[in-house]
Amino acid sequence: MINMTNHETLVSNRIKYFQTEYPEGVPVSILKLDLGVSVDELKEILLSLAEQGVLFIEDDYVKLVEKPLEDESASEQSSQSEIQEKPSNTKDTTMVKEEDLSLYLTENEFKAFEIIKRLADNSGHISRYIMEGNLLYGDLKLSTLGTYNMIMALENKGVIKKTQLTDGEYYLVT
Repeated sequence: MINMTNHETLVSNRIKYFQTEYPEGVPVSILKLDLGVSVDELKEILLSLAEQGVLFIEDDYVKLVEKPLEDESASEQSSQSEIQEKPSNTKDTTMVKEEDLSLYLTENEFKAFEIIKRLADNSGHISRYIMEGNLLYGDLKLSTLGTYNMIMALENKGVIKKTQLTDGEYYLVT
């Protein structure tokens, strides 16, 4: 198992995200713009990830190393055993009731979720760009990284879910 820093995890997640748009390799310039970090810091992180065997760099393009099928099946088996070992009295994130959200989310997460709920349409969908824009420039005035972290936290807690509609990327308020 590879131990990555928070920055390395963030960069590898963004590369994974952009690989759908850039299957031949994600341009380093796109990562720099998206992450809002200096060229030197980004290169340091990318070189560290390359040394760990997570990705490879070729002519200012980066691409994650694909895992062999054996590793994936082993990790699926270990995650299945973790799921089976989970006690039945633990709280499932998808079962959180709306009145419990203030206890389950941090203050900023709750504020962000309220903003997202207010902006969502009748079906519960909100455009990724509208959501990000309101988190960046609205009441919370989060940084780019703060916005990314907020969205990931809300996704991980199961209160929003990324979805793809015909006209773009959306999030569904659950």
